[in-house]
Amino acid sequence: MKKRLAYICFATALLAGCSNEEQAETLPQGMGRIAVRCGADLTVDTRATALPAGDDFSLSLSGDDYAESWATVAEFAAEERLFPAGTYTATIAWGDPEAEGPDLPYFLGTVTTPVLARRVNTIEIEARIANSQTRVMATEQFLRYFHDAEFTVTTGAGNSFDYTPAAGRDAEPVFVQAGTTLTVTGTARQQSQTGQTEGPLVTFPAQRLDAAQPRTCHTFLFDAPDAGSATLTIYLGGEEAEIVDIDLEMNDDAIE
Repeated sequence: MKKRLAYICFATALLAGCSNEEQAETLPQGMGRIAVRCGADLTVDTRATALPAGDDFSLSLSGDDYAESWATVAEFAAEERLFPAGTYTATIAWGDPEAEGPDLPYFLGTVTTPVLARRVNTIEIEARIANSQTRVMATEQFLRYFHDAEFTVTTGAGNSFDYTPAAGRDAEPVFVQAGTTLTVTGTARQQSQTGQTEGPLVTFPAQRLDAAQPRTCHTFLFDAPDAGSATLTIYLGGEEAEIVDIDLEMNDDAIE
């Protein structure tokens, strides 16, 4: 699986925790500062063109009797405020977790770390893709037996995405909510027996995946191992998860 690393605003390995930076002796007793360094790690090739830079993430901090958020890390950095020593949870995010469609990745990262008094405490956070992807493809064998294939993936949120498989072309995945259901339906025409007509229209019964996994591309791959048969293989990322034998439904008014 191809790995791409988005812009990281720090060069060293990502570690979550409190750094032993210079002692800030001028800070009040029991108080410390927090600096945030963050970036996005793409362990999946999302093909997304919109990617966040470190200062673009939203930020929230919570601790004992404390909770606050900022629209961007840049806004937080500009404040230079003091924080009581204690344990804090920092969360960064970018994108909309409920948005579905092309080029709509959602990134999320969180760490819990101590903040020491009279220190500048640097919290380093890695954000990972937290939503899911889906697509429909067909093998060349399938396309030899069927033509004019049209498929639709419908999510639990009610959004639908259409696919027209073609030989030698990978379908672009779309982003969907993590945890949503994915239902694939479609039709195609079998090859004509006479060569004089379009061939009978086939409706593929709906196939449903109960919950899309985060950071995973869910690929519905249609195949036709033999004439007049069809199978659906569901891939989660690059791993085969399930093979379904499909009972073809012939439309009565379309049979030669």
